[in-house]
Amino acid sequence: MGQARDDLGDLRLLDSNNHEIPYAILVREERNETQDFETRIFNKATIGKSSEVTIDVGEEAEDHNEVEIHTTGNDFRRRVSVEGSESGSAWRTLRTDAVIFGFQSEGKSVESSRVSYPTSRYRYLRVRVMADEFVDDDAPEVTDVKVKMAVHEKGYLSSWDVAVPSYQLLRNQGAHASSWLIDFGSRVPCSRLTLTIADPSFYRPFQVEAFDDAQNPELVASGNLSRRSGESVGEPKLITFDREVHVRKIRLQITDYSNQTLSIDSIQAGAAAREMVFELKQPQSSPVRLFFGNAQIQEPHYDFEKELNAKLRTQLIQATAGDLTNNPSYVPEPKPFSERVPWLIYVVLSVSSAVLGWILLSLSKTALRREPQN
Repeated sequence: MGQARDDLGDLRLLDSNNHEIPYAILVREERNETQDFETRIFNKATIGKSSEVTIDVGEEAEDHNEVEIHTTGNDFRRRVSVEGSESGSAWRTLRTDAVIFGFQSEGKSVESSRVSYPTSRYRYLRVRVMADEFVDDDAPEVTDVKVKMAVHEKGYLSSWDVAVPSYQLLRNQGAHASSWLIDFGSRVPCSRLTLTIADPSFYRPFQVEAFDDAQNPELVASGNLSRRSGESVGEPKLITFDREVHVRKIRLQITDYSNQTLSIDSIQAGAAAREMVFELKQPQSSPVRLFFGNAQIQEPHYDFEKELNAKLRTQLIQATAGDLTNNPSYVPEPKPFSERVPWLIYVVLSVSSAVLGWILLSLSKTALRREPQN
């Protein structure tokens, strides 16, 4: 990470025949996202003690995997089935064992109205809600159904140990403070710090800054570090940033007031893991090669990225990176001519000024010669 661009757009993967292999980069952050679709509800019907509605997701339906069902009544538990269809005539079962419920007691309520099913692109959905056999005398009324795409992904963290630097004493708004300048050695993504602190009890304000530009530090986290008497000394303290930053230097500043500087035994940095996903069309006679470090190259924008969701449904095989070696055949693009010969612009300006001066002098002499004739 420290030798590639922040966006990883300089990565190139080549097979044993020197053919470029398309890839996609996954940033394994924890995700909890929901997208709602505009739909049309029709064909409301009652079948015995069940209610049924059909939903049109649209001609160009995107991936969807959840419906939110609203019905009338309180204190119920109703079974739900969901079916999908491309044409509205031939139906495929998506879910049969789902349950929605809603209960109220002493002014409090609890409900569950969402039903998930395998991700699909069916244009039509048919939802059937069965009556609660203990509560409902008739088929429940379905008042609304919303179609959603819900994404719940567990994040994967990449973490590494950092040498604890010597602290420096300073003042923060007039109060005594200590700071640690943490140098990762190269620019890497970072979204958290985990500190092991030896002191048995403390309560100190802190702030963390991205410190690559010492004149313009960027605040990424602030709050209070604390430990009560009796708590485990070995319990690490987690600092989570407001956002992930790509940075080489981080400054941790803790305000001590009249207390001794905290004894930090270890520091661990972390960020969401990055995964490179690619597909090999045929067996390779030698390991594939990964090239990086060309700051001028454009991002590849492979079509493979657009097809990734479908490809991720199959079991992935994990690959491991080998040793890092220099690429002696790489020749960087030449710098612009003006950067290679920076003095040339001054020569051109001097010559241009001399020529312009000569032209003005010639015009002046011509005007003086013509003046007596007038």
